Amino acid sequence: MRSGETPEAEARPAGEGPFGALSAELRSLFRAWGDDPASWPAERFGELALRAFELQWSTVTAYRAYCAARGVRPSTVSDWRDIPPVPTAAFREVDLAVTPPAGADLVFRTSGTSRGPGRRGRHRVVDPELYRAALEPVFERFVLGSGSRPCVLSLVPPFERGRDSSLAWMCDDIAARFGAPGSGSVAHGGEPDWAEARALVERCVADDVPVCVLGTTLAVDAWVERLEARGEALRLPEGSVLMDTGGAKGRPGLRRGAVVERLGRALGLSPERVINEFGMTELLSQRYGRGEAGVGPSPPLLGPPWLRTRALDPVSLELLPEGEAGVLCHLDLANAGSVVCILTEDMGRMRGGALEWIGRSPGAPPRGCSLATAELLDALG
Repeated sequence: MRSGETPEAEARPAGEGPFGALSAELRSLFRAWGDDPASWPAERFGELALRAFELQWSTVTAYRAYCAARGVRPSTVSDWRDIPPVPTAAFREVDLAVTPPAGADLVFRTSGTSRGPGRRGRHRVVDPELYRAALEPVFERFVLGSGSRPCVLSLVPPFERGRDSSLAWMCDDIAARFGAPGSGSVAHGGEPDWAEARALVERCVADDVPVCVLGTTLAVDAWVERLEARGEALRLPEGSVLMDTGGAKGRPGLRRGAVVERLGRALGLSPERVINEFGMTELLSQRYGRGEAGVGPSPPLLGPPWLRTRALDPVSLELLPEGEAGVLCHLDLANAGSVVCILTEDMGRMRGGALEWIGRSPGAPPRGCSLATAELLDALG
């Protein structure tokens, strides 16, 4: 995809009615935070979360049945922490969206690899502009920072190739929104074209244009291995950064810290210029962490103020003290079009507003997650 092109125009207006009004308000708040982080009205988070919950309870049939089975309705919830979380497994079973399906809907699907090749989860994004408003200012702040416009080099296949990858849509949008001319994916055939990647880097070096590399940790590792095997090295221009995502999934024994260290020799990037992205198909907001790993496989991860993460007891789902590891539960206002509160099978802890991600729960899902999934399926009959 060339710079200036945007992912195909699923960007129709959110429409009128409660969701249209809420989406428009959230888009404005997200963009304003990007211009001035101090502008975020922290006291409004709870109010906005409860509005989103009431909307979703009213319009998402499966979620309303799930809440009813728990004896919960908007009139009984006065704090955002009491909004019933939906387990990620629910996205494999039911459609969770505040509007009826439409032919132009943007639909993201999970990879289906974390718990085997079974049914893939699906997240229907009824307002892509809300997703874009949540994505762009956060990426600009935590990855790009201030500086000249980079050439975005994506190792991720373009969205048009698979049309269900949230990461591909994200990378295409970043290249279009922030990329200098020539930005885009070098993985048109699925695998990165390393010759094209090298040629792009060499042009940027000649023109003294910084490069922003986007890719999975596995793809980045493959590039480093290729350069090492050939006895080659590239020196990215001053101000260049690399965003990796996905950790070492699919490669036993691969440590992200080792990849970050080798990037210094292969691409001339110091650890603080390597940013790990934490995202999920089921969430429309992301977190980012710079440098090498902390206590887990990723560095401490920061996110926008409209994304709140809690560590819960794996059995009771009660809130754990700060710094104690538990099952992660996210409340993301960017999910206003589906369900805002998501219970994961990830383990981690929160310290000072930063997420320390430990990894997926080994073996069977945590008991609290399994019970929540069973409750949802029972509620649906």
